[in-house]
Amino acid sequence: MRILISSCPAYGHLLPMLPLARAAQRAGHDVALMTHPSVAAQAPSLPLLAAGPSIEENLAEVFSRSGRDVRDVSLDEDADTASTPIDFFVDARMDLGAAQALAVVKDFAPDLVVADMADHLGPLAAAAIGVPWAVHGGSLPLYPGLAVRIEEAAVKRYAQEGVVRTQPLAYLDPWPQVLLDAADHYPVERIAVQAEPHAGEGPTWQRPAFSGREDRPTVLLTLGTVVEDPQALGAALDSLLEYDVNVVVAPHTPGDLGDRVLAEDRVRVAGFVPMRDLLDSGIDVVVSAAGAGTVLSSLAVGVPMVLLPFGLDKPMNAARVASVGAGKVVSSPGDVGAAVEKVLGETSFESAAAGVAEAVRAGNTADEALSLLLARAASVS
Repeated sequence: MRILISSCPAYGHLLPMLPLARAAQRAGHDVALMTHPSVAAQAPSLPLLAAGPSIEENLAEVFSRSGRDVRDVSLDEDADTASTPIDFFVDARMDLGAAQALAVVKDFAPDLVVADMADHLGPLAAAAIGVPWAVHGGSLPLYPGLAVRIEEAAVKRYAQEGVVRTQPLAYLDPWPQVLLDAADHYPVERIAVQAEPHAGEGPTWQRPAFSGREDRPTVLLTLGTVVEDPQALGAALDSLLEYDVNVVVAPHTPGDLGDRVLAEDRVRVAGFVPMRDLLDSGIDVVVSAAGAGTVLSSLAVGVPMVLLPFGLDKPMNAARVASVGAGKVVSSPGDVGAAVEKVLGETSFESAAAGVAEAVRAGNTADEALSLLLARAASVS
């Protein structure tokens, strides 16, 4: 079978889909990736079908139309903000990438398309050539009001390409049941799939030692690959260094730390390192901006969190973590250190995170989820 993985060109959208893509390759299927080349290096074993704008191009296009940055918007039902995600994920992205997507998909001729929940190029192409498609969730399900508005916008935009939007046959969901809410709405039947920290295809990263401080707790500080706020990162680091902990910092870009003089015995800086390698390096607490990928990766291996949410889905992700006691939410970078001290000092946080990890393991492996998906595809063909 020929399977197309289609993703917005952001690590938080693409990386959670790679375990399924690798499962498909192990099963002998012909798998390709449709996205912008800017993220293709994270999946070097997948042939690239280049289509759609980069994140930077998409952001610039939306800003030129509305004067807004989608990264500053919370994904709620507020009528004043809901138009920005629609502009970003549907209108602007499709205006810049629909023609490319339709062209490359006709050449690849997939039998099945799996698209990340925010991607509309993959489903457009699937509908155009008459093949089934499935959603791969990364973030929690959208609020129903926003989901309806995005669906309406997609139907309208597809029509401009002469395509009738079709419904997905399944929703592959990496969020464990314990973090879901009764109000969460899925557009189609859910297939639970285990969240996995991203594992790269290159050599394993080895964390430099904290010589003479091996007995102290180690904190991973990262605002992820979307939030670019050097001031917040620096303030959070300063707050952590008020306490007797070691810190591994994974900045958005090397320039985020500027000319800051780091405490050589207590701070180690990582570039873009796969989360699997970071979490396997002896991390006791993760401090993050509450991006879905970081949250799921950390809790999948039972590491508690301190969360400083920044826009989009991040406040919702943080609230879910706090609701099960697996982390603490702060509103200011200066509060990070005290929150980490509390998480380290109370065993309930570690126990709750371990409970979430157990719930993650209750989901289907990528290989099992693939089998369920293919069986569903066969049943509707």
